[in-house]
Amino acid sequence: MLTTKEPFPVAERVERALDRRRFLAVAAAAALLGAAGEWLAGRAGADSARLDVTLPAAELPVRGAARAVAATDGREALVVRLAAGDVVAFDRRCPHLGCPVLWSAERARFECPCHHAAFDARSGRVLFGPPRRGLKAAGVRTA
Repeated sequence: MLTTKEPFPVAERVERALDRRRFLAVAAAAALLGAAGEWLAGRAGADSARLDVTLPAAELPVRGAARAVAATDGREALVVRLAAGDVVAFDRRCPHLGCPVLWSAERARFECPCHHAAFDARSGRVLFGPPRRGLKAAGVRTA
C-alpha cells in the first residue's frame, strides 16, 4: 500500500526571507547606491587637482594659434591665444570619454573629434554634444 507523506513544511521565517518583494527592494537599493557612487566618483575624481602649465611668452605670437603643453603631473593642456589676444588653457581630455580635444581656429572653439562635441573658447562650457561637463580650465604661467 502506498502512503503519501505530507510535504515538508516551510518555516514562516524562511518564507519571509525568500519574499520576492524584499529581494526586488534590496536589488533596487543596490542599483541606486551603485549609480550614486559612480556619480560621486565622476564629480570628485582623482584628476580634480588643479592643472597648471608653463608656456614661454614667444610660443603663441599669432592670434588663433594653439599648442599642446605637458603639465608637471603628466597631463596635457591645450593653450590658445584667442582673437582678442587673451591666452586660455584647458585640459586636453574631453570630459565625456577622454578623447583629445582639438582647437578649431576657423570656428574659434574647442572640438572633440570622437563624438562631435564643441566647447566655448573662453569658458570651456559645452556648446553641443554628449559631454555633460565643460572642459577643465588650466592655469597658464608665462616664462
